[in-house]
Amino acid sequence: MAVTKVTLDMTVDEALARWPELGAVFLRRRMACAGCAMAPFERLSDVARSYRLSPARWLRELRAGLRETGR
Repeated sequence: MAVTKVTLDMTVDEALARWPELGAVFLRRRMACAGCAMAPFERLSDVARSYRLSPARWLRELRAGLRETGR
């Protein structure tokens, strides 16, 4: 079954390929993840850890970004 929502175990590339509008969430936080060479390998949970964010809060923020666009 295909994943229908953002999860922390997705890579940055997987998430952005499925939902390009998530790029706005990264940009709001001034994260370079969308263009980073590690994006194919780095999971969203890794991003939270790297930027010292609560994983739960980061996931809520990503999902809210999708809701803003009607997804």
